[in-house]
Amino acid sequence: MYSVVTCVGLDEIIKAIEESVNEVDRILEEKDRVREEVIRIVRDIVRFSGDAITSIHLGKLDEAEEIIKRVEDLISKVYELVENHPELKYSGLVNDAVAEYVEAKLLLEFVRNGKVPRYNEINVHYVPYLKGLCDFVGELKRLAIDSLRRSDIDYAYKVFNIMECVYNALRRLDYPDALTPGLRHRVDIMRRIIEDLRAFLVDMESRLKLVKALKSRESGDQSRA
Repeated sequence: MYSVVTCVGLDEIIKAIEESVNEVDRILEEKDRVREEVIRIVRDIVRFSGDAITSIHLGKLDEAEEIIKRVEDLISKVYELVENHPELKYSGLVNDAVAEYVEAKLLLEFVRNGKVPRYNEINVHYVPYLKGLCDFVGELKRLAIDSLRRSDIDYAYKVFNIMECVYNALRRLDYPDALTPGLRHRVDIMRRIIEDLRAFLVDMESRLKLVKALKSRESGDQSRA
């Protein structure tokens, strides 16, 4: 038999429940306020990161660097807002936006300085760094194709080798999505990008060799004439 709760005991239980729920309500209200502010800022992070990438491909590196500095200030603000809210700090909302910044930052550093910085050198969590590193490969493909338009196949192969290096490093990370959310899918996409570029490079190399051979033969015919 369950004992009957006295009126005094019942009142205390009701009071405890109401106070607990009210306290949680205040906590969630604050988190929701922070979340709304973070959403507003990450939109700018994504937009400015895309602008920086566009500027890099247009050769406007100084402009890209100024944009990226603005993005870094925004990321610092986001990290400050979510410092006491780990469920937001490590959420897809924040990580996906930071990954866009990583993509732009890596591209700028590669084009301007010929290097790819580590995640702790740009002060980001490793999850968005890995995501941004995957997306960086797509921008490298664009660089390689642009160099082929200039008939600079050597640079295209240099870029291709870096793409392969990134892929070979990341495909070894066989962890569940709980630890590296979305990474496997990105690595699969990266593999297809690399395979497509490999086929394109081989085809272009054959075409360039053919053009060179035809020009050499034409020069020889003209000299004999």
